[in-house]
Amino acid sequence: MEPTTQVALVGIAGTVLGALVGAGGAVRAAGVNTRGQSTLEDHKSRRAAYSACTTALLVRRDAMTELMHGIRSGDLDLESAKTKLGHAREMRADVMKTLGAIVVEGPELPATAAEAAAHHLDAWLTLLAGWISQGMPDRTREREQWAEIQEAQHNTERALLYLSTACRRVLHPKEHRPVLRYLRTRRM
Repeated sequence: MEPTTQVALVGIAGTVLGALVGAGGAVRAAGVNTRGQSTLEDHKSRRAAYSACTTALLVRRDAMTELMHGIRSGDLDLESAKTKLGHAREMRADVMKTLGAIVVEGPELPATAAEAAAHHLDAWLTLLAGWISQGMPDRTREREQWAEIQEAQHNTERALLYLSTACRRVLHPKEHRPVLRYLRTRRM
C-alpha cells in the first residue's frame, strides 16, 4: 500500500473515531441533561406539595389560635365561637387534601411530620370543641383550666416546626441544618 493511501486511511479512521467519540459524548450529555431536568421537575413538584400542605396547616392553626384567644378572653359569645369552630373544622378537608399529596410524594420524614402536625391540630381542636359544647362556662377563663389546651397548642407548634425542618432537609440536602428530634405523641 502506498504511503499516501495509508495516510488517507488513517485520516478517515481518525475522523470516524472522532465522530464516534463526539456522538458518545453527546448521548451522555443528553442523558445527564435529561436526569437534571427530571430532578428539577421532581424538586418543583415536592416544593409545591410541601408548600400547599404547610400553608393549609398554618392557616388552620391561625384560625384555632384566634378561636382559643377569643374563648379565653371572653371576646366571643357562644354563637360566634360555634361559627369559628365550624370554620376550623371545614379547613380540615383542605389539610387532608394537601397532606395526601405529601404522603404520596414522600419521602417518609416530611410525610410523617405532616401527619403528626395534622393529628395535633385535630387533638387541639377537639379540646376547644369540648369547651364550646359545654357552653363556654366561666371556668374557661381560669388559667389552670387551660393547661391541657396549651399543651395541645404547644405540641402543634412543635409538629409544625418539625415539618418545616423536614421539608427543608429534603429540598436542600446539602445545607447543614441541625435535625430536630421530635417524638410523636398521640392523645385520643
